[in-house]
Amino acid sequence: MEKHLLSKSTFIRGNQCLKSLYLNKNRKFLRDKLSPETLAKYRRGSKLGVVAQKLFPGGIDLKPKSYWHYGKKIEETAEVVRTKSYPVIYEAGFQFDRLLVFLDILVNNGSAWTAYEVKSSLKISDTFLLDAAFQYYVISNSGVELDNFYIIYINKEYVFEGKPDLEKLFIKESVLDRILPMQSYIKTKVEEEKAALELTKSPAIEPGEQCTNPYPCDFIGHCWKKIPKEQWPQISHSGEEFYSFVDEVLALVSD
Repeated sequence: MEKHLLSKSTFIRGNQCLKSLYLNKNRKFLRDKLSPETLAKYRRGSKLGVVAQKLFPGGIDLKPKSYWHYGKKIEETAEVVRTKSYPVIYEAGFQFDRLLVFLDILVNNGSAWTAYEVKSSLKISDTFLLDAAFQYYVISNSGVELDNFYIIYINKEYVFEGKPDLEKLFIKESVLDRILPMQSYIKTKVEEEKAALELTKSPAIEPGEQCTNPYPCDFIGHCWKKIPKEQWPQISHSGEEFYSFVDEVLALVSD
C-alpha cells in the first residue's frame, strides 16, 4: 500500500497554513514543545471518543496499535465492510489517493453505512465540518457508500446525577447537507496541499492571523523568531469549566 501524504489532521493543518503543513512533514525538529494544556486536550478527546463507542455496542475496534500498522487496519476495515461481519466498526480506516482517515464510528444500516465523528465540544465548528467533509471525501471515494454523516458532541443542557445517560449526554447531529457542497473544495485543497508538500523549501508565508486561527500553530517559535517576542501572539487556554465537566464525565463513565 502506497504511503499516505495527508491525514485528516494534516489536511486541517494545511488548510490553516501551507507553511505549517510543509514544516510538519520536512522540519519536525522546529516544532514548539506542546503545552500541558494541549496534551491534556488530546487525551481528553481520545477518551471521550471511547466513551461515545458505548452508544453503538457490539462493534470491533480497528484502531492501529502504532503508526506503522495503519495499512493492515485499512485492509481489515475493507474486509469487515465487505462481509458485514460486525454491525459497528470503531476507528474504521480508509485510504484514497494517498489520503488517510480513521473514522471514530461506522455503523451498518443494511444497504449502506453511517459515519459518526466524536468531538469534545459543545457545538459544531466550521473546522469540524471541514474535518467531516474531508473524511466523507476519502471514505466515499474509497468505494464505501455513506447514507449519512453525524458529528457527536456534548449536550450543554444536560445535567446528570450519578452515572450519566449517554443518550442524553451526547448530541448526534447530521451534517451531510453541509459537507456535500464542500466536496469540490476538498478536492481542490487536497491538490494544493499535495503540491506544497513537494516543494524544495517551505512556502513564503508571513506570520499572521493564520498562526492562531482556528488553532495555535506549533511552529510559532520558528516563524516568529525574527519578530520581537512581545509582539508574538498570546495563546490562551480557555474553557476550564467545560474541561472540568468533561473530566467529571470521563471519571463517571470510563470503565
